[in-house]
Amino acid sequence: MIENEDWNWSQETLKAIIEVLIDNREYWEQNIKSDFDQGVVMGYEFALDSIKNQLEARGYNFEDWLKG
Repeated sequence: MIENEDWNWSQETLKAIIEVLIDNREYWEQNIKSDFDQGVVMGYEFALDSIKNQLEARGYNFEDWLKG
């Protein structure tokens, strides 16, 4: 667990943040009306892929880790 002045970070905290990113990406995917909207989706995908790569580089299976 990472302790900050007013926030305790845990795996559950990271999972909650990732789930928000996934939900937001899904919302934007369903509401693409312009190139800008497509760019927003790509931004979410880039962020999620970066997190996935960092977790997997540390030996975690991203999909299993999210479920656990």
